[in-house]
Amino acid sequence: MKEEILILQSGKCAWAKCYACGWGKIDYGKPNLHKLKCVVDKFFKKIKEVERVKIFCSGSFFDDNQFPAVIREYIAKKCKERNVKELVVESRPEFLDEKKIKPLLKHVRLVVAIGLEAASDKILEKYKKGFKVRDYIKACELLKKLGCRVRTYLMVNLPFVKNHEKLLKKSFELAKKYSDEIVIINTFPHSRSELFKLWVKGRWKPLDKEGFEKLVKPYKKYKNVEFDFNNFAFEPKFPKEMQVFLKGVGKEFLLHPYYEIWQDYICRFYEKPEEKRHALFIPCTYTKPYYRSKLHKEILKIVPKSVHLIVISSPGVIPYEFAKKYPFNSYDWPEWKETKEVKKLYIRVTKKRIENYLKKHRYAKYFVFLKPTSESYIALKKACKKLGIELVDCLKPQTWERIKERKNPLLSEEALKNLKECISKIK
Repeated sequence: MKEEILILQSGKCAWAKCYACGWGKIDYGKPNLHKLKCVVDKFFKKIKEVERVKIFCSGSFFDDNQFPAVIREYIAKKCKERNVKELVVESRPEFLDEKKIKPLLKHVRLVVAIGLEAASDKILEKYKKGFKVRDYIKACELLKKLGCRVRTYLMVNLPFVKNHEKLLKKSFELAKKYSDEIVIINTFPHSRSELFKLWVKGRWKPLDKEGFEKLVKPYKKYKNVEFDFNNFAFEPKFPKEMQVFLKGVGKEFLLHPYYEIWQDYICRFYEKPEEKRHALFIPCTYTKPYYRSKLHKEILKIVPKSVHLIVISSPGVIPYEFAKKYPFNSYDWPEWKETKEVKKLYIRVTKKRIENYLKKHRYAKYFVFLKPTSESYIALKKACKKLGIELVDCLKPQTWERIKERKNPLLSEEALKNLKECISKIK
């Protein structure tokens, strides 16, 4: 069945307290009927031969404070005009009312999605879901009575859970009894959620692809079950209120929780661009984002698109596409304040981070353009040696001897010439 997705932003979730949710905390202002109709008209004008439309609204479609009845029926009529057979909408149980639902059924078959998450009142209370299992059951019974289809969302790897397999089995059995469709979703923390803060504190971690697949494997045999590993292109997004400029040297800054969060993401969830077949490790710069610095501007002139620039710095391994992301655009590590102990710790921590990255992400060739005396260079060499990776040095030893006393040695004409000659050998 061909389907299209319509995202409608209006009002605010009436509950907005769920532990992992940040969308519900966003207030899009009072419903604007004119704007909503324009969005709906534009959407339906462009779709062709679509049998099913899904609406995502960060709240409840049947909440009058988000979507007045006139808009709901307007959408249903549009479905009928464009021969859309099914309309999928989301709602909390408390907004499901026969008087609200019936008018839509004259125009389209309705599929109502409810986020049950887990069939446990104890877990729902800790998750701050705001309703109980019996409320879900009551809502499903009403929908079935009216001839609607039920779509149930279940979440795996929730916090507060001791036995994830047991809870999923229990939740699935209940959902299967009342649902026409079930979606099993990997739990990810939205940036403004309490769960995000729990991750920052190191008290919870999202499941990677392997862990998620292992947990949901018993349910792959069911035809009406969908699996959503990464439902909103997840990456760590620190809200403004959590962002601070991270300036300093030492363990506190090297192992800062914000860096640890990103390194976990980069090694377990991030997928490098397919076209980036070769890796070039380069230094960070005082200027942030890095691409605004003189050194990086010169490097960018030299490297082809097939080369993946990877910065090695105190936050860890930083693929270049994250250069403008927080905290990589808001930190400073004053090297002149380093002690021998700090340098040793930097090498040990950075070596491990590089190993973790290179175990996950493979390249055809590996190049380095760093100061040979830097801790980043030493850590990289050690990591590559341990993993049996051949590392091509783009700075000749004799060149380094001539330029090492200069203020910005890597910016020298000789160093950049070495880099250009090295990179030019890539086929």
